[in-house]
Amino acid sequence: MTLEEEKEFRQKIQDTILPIAINMTEDQIRSIILSVEKNNPNLPEGFGAMLFEKIMIYKYNKLSK
Repeated sequence: MTLEEEKEFRQKIQDTILPIAINMTEDQIRSIILSVEKNNPNLPEGFGAMLFEKIMIYKYNKLSK
């Protein structure tokens, strides 16, 4: 991923996923990511883990403010 793509990816997480994930448990978030990975085998290896990590970081940073 280029720096620009990474920046855009982070912004998409904050704009689209975080508003929903903020009210979900870690298990709920993980379950959805696993389901998406299962239904989309073309996703790169490790994508779900990276996405989960980013969501949790943004979620806890937002909650601690």
